[in-house]
Amino acid sequence: MMTYERFKLLVEAYGANAARWPAGERAAALAFAETSGEARALLDEAAALDRLFDQADTAPVTHELQTRILAALPLANRSSWWLAALAPRAQWIPAAAFAISLALGIGVGSLIPAFAGLDESQADAALVALGEIDGEEFGEMGGGS
Repeated sequence: MMTYERFKLLVEAYGANAARWPAGERAAALAFAETSGEARALLDEAAALDRLFDQADTAPVTHELQTRILAALPLANRSSWWLAALAPRAQWIPAAAFAISLALGIGVGSLIPAFAGLDESQADAALVALGEIDGEEFGEMGGGS
């Protein structure tokens, strides 16, 4: 069942054109618009906004436009200009994110036994319990009898 709040969210997110609405909710929303004067008024308002957007002139984003926008920024906002300069060639970002995540995971993982107050043999026993190492490896480490 369509509510006014849900209908309002749909219209605000997708506009007045029902073809843009999620297919699973389209029929219920259209039926709701036919029965609710409040919904119809909201739809008319969204249609007017859609017409304004359709009339607006647009320009493709070019390198010159990006340069002009960045040049218009105050110098205080350019503190990370070097990062912006690397952005078009930022293929290294996923690799750096992975490396940082890996380093943090290893660092935090190695500190957990110390934070938990476990000595080395207790930490090894916890690894056996978690299935990280098998019992034979635990015995070779000196933790078994």
